[in-house]
Amino acid sequence: MKRVGIRSKIILLTLLILSGGFFVAPEVLEGVAEVRYRRTLEDGRANLVEALEKDYKELNLRNTPRSGDYFVFIYDKQSGKLIREYSFFPPRLIDDYNLAKNKFANENDLNFIKTESVDKKVSIVIGFNESTPKNAVKGLERFFVLSYLLASIFVVLGILISTEIALRPVSRSIKKISKFDPLNKMEKLDDVKSNDEIGKLISTFNSLLEKVHISSISQKQFISNASHELKTPLTSLKLQIEKLKKQNNTDEKTLVGIEEDVIEIQSIIEALLILETSTKGGGTDGEILLNELIKKTIKDTNVDFKNNLEIIVDSNQEILKLMLNNLIGNAEKFKANKVIISTEIVDKAPSIIIEDDGVGIHPENYDLIFTPFWQEDESRTRNVGGKGLGLSIVKNIVSKYGWKITVGKSDLGGAKFIVSF
Repeated sequence: MKRVGIRSKIILLTLLILSGGFFVAPEVLEGVAEVRYRRTLEDGRANLVEALEKDYKELNLRNTPRSGDYFVFIYDKQSGKLIREYSFFPPRLIDDYNLAKNKFANENDLNFIKTESVDKKVSIVIGFNESTPKNAVKGLERFFVLSYLLASIFVVLGILISTEIALRPVSRSIKKISKFDPLNKMEKLDDVKSNDEIGKLISTFNSLLEKVHISSISQKQFISNASHELKTPLTSLKLQIEKLKKQNNTDEKTLVGIEEDVIEIQSIIEALLILETSTKGGGTDGEILLNELIKKTIKDTNVDFKNNLEIIVDSNQEILKLMLNNLIGNAEKFKANKVIISTEIVDKAPSIIIEDDGVGIHPENYDLIFTPFWQEDESRTRNVGGKGLGLSIVKNIVSKYGWKITVGKSDLGGAKFIVSF
């Protein structure tokens, strides 16, 4: 169920409930209809009793509403005989009534009232059989089933329409979010004029976007300021080391060690500056033939290029070259013998594939390798150097242009990086 969308989940649950109700609802409807029909019979009988008490001779029972549901017996009080001309017996009850004995087969099923006329000359018996409402409703079984199915269709359609309307702001927001770049500029979702859960979600997300942007600005500002502030004392240290080297009474080995540390710190600062500015580049974006840029980048190297597909990307040449240098340089550092670059269609997208035959990357670290300064264990990083910033720079560039980068295991045995455009 995790991969099923919210609309599908709602519809599936609704259909599940409705299908369960299919076995219950028609019976409930039948029961309700039967009770209501019985009440209608009782109300009609009361009216009929009142009319017969007033004038039993003039009342035409065959024109009485629901006459087919009632039996009416008028007896002469003096002789006790049935007056047939004023009495009425519905045809549907003939099978249950014994005319000779003037009795019903099962009198327990009868629901009747005994009374007398206003002139006190006749006795009146009026009623109906208890099976009458049940038999009348039986014919409506198919109607109840069709009504339930029709109502279910309307319910499902109503849910589809209501969820579409309710989730429309979410769909618009998703499309807009995919184009956001909160690390470089402040953007917000359109506010929804409602105080429901969706309105609160969009408001909370806008607040989060603002915090991310502010955090990004602060981080970049810190890196830039710290890098520039450190450059001055490092330059001064280098000058002092040069001065000490000219003196005869200084330890040459100690000075060399200090100088190497200073150079290392300077290289880290430069890498941090590149990370901070990696998505800016110089010049403007334009169409670039990636294949030609790859050829220039790997010139005078042992990298094998399988030019299977011509790829043109809309990018900045400096930025694209920086990305290629870092990916190829990373593969070169960790290879055993060879690095292969190829251009292919991957998941319907033009892509470059860079793979090596080194020790590879542990699957649990696939996401971590793009974190600044993060490096895997010694089995992969020994004797190769690096600051752990190259892949972070690549990730920044890929994110800027909305491309996609994935990492996995190569058939060569090492790591495989795929950048899809």
